Amino acid sequence: MENSERHEELRSEWEREEEHLKECVELIRFNVDTQSAELARVRSETKELYDNYRSNNPELHNDLVIGLSMQSDLEKSLSKNLAALKKPFFGRIDYRELGVVTNGEELEEEKKDFSLYIGKNGVSKSSTEIVIIDWRAPVSSVYYDSDVGESSYLSPYGDRILIGLDLKRTFEIQDSSLVDFYDTDVIANDEFLTKYLGKNKEVVLGEIIATIQKEQNEIIRDTPWHSVIVQGVAGSGKTTVAMHRISYILYNYKERCRSDEFYIIGSNKMLLNYITGVLPNLDVYNINQMTLEEFLISLLDKEFDKLRKKYKLTNPFARSRTIGDRNNHIKTRLKRYKGSLDFIKALEYYLDWYETTIIKAEDINYHGKKVYSETEIKDFLTIFKEKPLQEKQELLNKRLVSKIRLINEREQQEKEIISIETKKYKDYFGKKVSKFDYETMYLNFMESLLQKELYKEFTHKLPEEEVVKELQAGFLKKEIDLYDLSMFAYLKRRIKETKDFEYVSHIIVDEAQDFGVSVFYCMKQLFSGCTYTIMGDITQNIHFDTGMNDWEALRSDVFSIDKDKFYVLAKSYRNTVEISNYASRVLKHCTFKTYDIEPIIRHGKEVEVYKAKNEDEMLKKTAQILRDSRETGYTTQAVICRTEEETKEVYQKLKELIEVEPLNEDMEQMNFTNGIMVLPIHMTKGLEFDSVLLWNPDVNNYEKSDADAKLLYVAITRALHELHIVYMGELAELLV
Repeated sequence: MENSERHEELRSEWEREEEHLKECVELIRFNVDTQSAELARVRSETKELYDNYRSNNPELHNDLVIGLSMQSDLEKSLSKNLAALKKPFFGRIDYRELGVVTNGEELEEEKKDFSLYIGKNGVSKSSTEIVIIDWRAPVSSVYYDSDVGESSYLSPYGDRILIGLDLKRTFEIQDSSLVDFYDTDVIANDEFLTKYLGKNKEVVLGEIIATIQKEQNEIIRDTPWHSVIVQGVAGSGKTTVAMHRISYILYNYKERCRSDEFYIIGSNKMLLNYITGVLPNLDVYNINQMTLEEFLISLLDKEFDKLRKKYKLTNPFARSRTIGDRNNHIKTRLKRYKGSLDFIKALEYYLDWYETTIIKAEDINYHGKKVYSETEIKDFLTIFKEKPLQEKQELLNKRLVSKIRLINEREQQEKEIISIETKKYKDYFGKKVSKFDYETMYLNFMESLLQKELYKEFTHKLPEEEVVKELQAGFLKKEIDLYDLSMFAYLKRRIKETKDFEYVSHIIVDEAQDFGVSVFYCMKQLFSGCTYTIMGDITQNIHFDTGMNDWEALRSDVFSIDKDKFYVLAKSYRNTVEISNYASRVLKHCTFKTYDIEPIIRHGKEVEVYKAKNEDEMLKKTAQILRDSRETGYTTQAVICRTEEETKEVYQKLKELIEVEPLNEDMEQMNFTNGIMVLPIHMTKGLEFDSVLLWNPDVNNYEKSDADAKLLYVAITRALHELHIVYMGELAELLV
């Protein structure tokens, strides 16, 4: 009888949920029809305005701008409602309000009952009646963070709302129809996640909002008033968390945060296109997205035009890998130096000294009277320490001229004499120079590194002479890299009055471990009022010599351990247990610090390792594996090679046997796509594929070193469901 009653209860509950879903779908369809009609009207009116404006009616400019803005808003709203038709909501929470805590004091309030449905986008019946709550709304955090029972959440005003959570339900909806629902004490538990993670890549991306985990949600909803550094193991959802964090901040802090003041920095264009493609679906538009090189070049602006004509911007992975490069200890030490804090701090030290040669802090006398004392000038330089040199010169000159004019007026000098006297001093602290020779300054800085007496207490942090010589040689050969670009940007910031460093309020850096800590220190100096979201995994640092192999210097010397937050995402949602265990085999050979991985228990095929007799057999085996994976239903496949040179060779030979996606000569310009992609390891960072084939990881391609271990770890952990290894000769020791 109890089973029968339970079954009847579930059937009734199912019918109620189906009826509610039907009502929501009807409302959304009504909104779609209404907005479509309104959009058609606005488009027609805007077109008419545009035609009239083009017919020499400039007074219509403001009306046209308003019309285009209305059209854009309607298009976005219509797009959200069309998306909501297929899956209006994914969660429901039933709770009772128990009270509110304001300024530490608990207040009694009228207790109310709520039943809220949560969706990817909010849906309203009217301006006062919300039918579906947006996932970014403060109350939605209950769905992600709370278990059934007493809990709380923060209101938009910072009050803590105390609640009793009675129900937390997750829905599976497809094409406006209810497929299933689950009541759970811990939302998106391993069993529920496994249901989605077992599907192919395209499906997983579409479901992420419904499966955000508690530890991910904490990062997403952290305030934008301090910086956030996240160490996340491969497959922990770092990039997804970063994109959702942007959406959350812009939704909840729209009055103080503007999307065009946000910058997403990535290591290559393909990764940027891949990770930012989800932003329109998260209701985020007009975000700046650049590689680090592009970002630095944009800051240098016109100054880089001069550099571009003379210098070649080098890419460490554009060249083939040779034993000579590997064993060149001087080049290795130079790379490590340029990525370290010592590099940027030496430049900072040098510029402090250089400033003292331009602005001399000494008493200034006029007609036998001290008009500007050494103490006053030193106090000025301390107060305005952050201002660029040119601005300091201008302010000091104006202050000095003002003092001299005041003395002359007191002595009742004639106006002509006052004018003549003040002109003599208007450039006392130096002329405001519009042009500045960064190249000469940078070369002078390099030369200064050999003059230890100049650096005094900083001497022990200077590089060896042979490293300095190598630094100079590269620059004189007209080769620069992103570390040189960051130094130029810092030079510009210290010297020149410019607006290029304004209007940046938040910077998101993905795959942050690939960049040396010197770059982050530089950015902190460029944008003192900016906050950051830093996402990375030190185990995946493929720029081993220049990138970060731990977070300590970044946390303590660049950011504030007390003010800024450091999170660890240890759970991996990407790889099967079999692939995760194979990746762990590589890490056992390493000497660097690693973070423990907690894989979701999702089993799949064992890793297939195939030894071929020759290259021809390798190619045929690879083509067969790719065909089999495609027939299994996997839509994203990757053949991962060691270098760009090897990638091009394998691509040319493999495309004769099976259809593969085109390979651009400039791999940076490629886009992630369905199908079979042939890529070098460094281009797969941040990406994931249903099936991965690692091409020829033999002892010639990978030595037993921490640097190569990180490369192999990256390649292996790109695979969601299947990992295949095809090689000839002797397998790399790291994989044994």
